[in-house]
Amino acid sequence: MNYFDIFIMQIPGLTPAYTKHPIFPDLFSAMLVAAIIAIGMNFAVSMLRKKTTDIEKMQKIAKESSEFGKSYREAIKKQDKVRINELKKQQAYYTKMSLEMQQQQMRPMMLYMIPSLLLWTLVFPQIFGATSALSPIHIPYITCSDENVTIDTQLDDNGQRKGACDVPGEVFLWGWFLITSFATTGIITRITKTGLPSMSLS
Repeated sequence: MNYFDIFIMQIPGLTPAYTKHPIFPDLFSAMLVAAIIAIGMNFAVSMLRKKTTDIEKMQKIAKESSEFGKSYREAIKKQDKVRINELKKQQAYYTKMSLEMQQQQMRPMMLYMIPSLLLWTLVFPQIFGATSALSPIHIPYITCSDENVTIDTQLDDNGQRKGACDVPGEVFLWGWFLITSFATTGIITRITKTGLPSMSLS
C-alpha cells in the first residue's frame, strides 16, 4: 500500500465494515442485486431533483446565459467597447442566477450522497461482501490490484484473511455502485426529464 492508502484506512467511517459471510456470497448475484439497488437509488434522486428543482427555469436561464456569453465574446472579438460596457452591466445578474441554479442542483445531491455513503460503506457491505463484480481492466481504488490480492490473501495472527480480494480485477462494492450509477444516469435523466443544463457564462 502507498502512504495515501494507509492514511485513508485509518480514518473512521471510510473503511467499509465488510462481513466475512455475506447474504450474497457469489459475485453474480451480488453484482445483479447491487446494480438493481444502485439504479433504484439513482431513479429516486432524479425524482427528488424533479421535486426540489425548477428545471424549466434552469433551462431558460442556461439558454439566456449561453446567448449572453456568445454576445460578450463577439463584442470582445470586434473590440466593440460600447457593447462590452452594456454587457458588463448584465454580467452580475447572470452570475447571480448561475450561482442560485448551482445551489439548486447541489441540494438534492447532498441529500442523496450522505445517506448513500453510509449505506454503501456500513450497511450493504454486510449484505453483499467486499466485492460484487469482475472487471477486465484495472481501475485504481475501484478494483483489486495484484498488490491487494497479495496482501489480502495473507493470514493475520488469528488465522483470518487480511482482506477480501481473491483475484485482480474484482470490483469493490462501492466501486460497482459508482460504475452502475454513472452508466445509468443519462438514461434515467432522459426518462424522468430531469437533465440539468450547463450554467457556464464562458
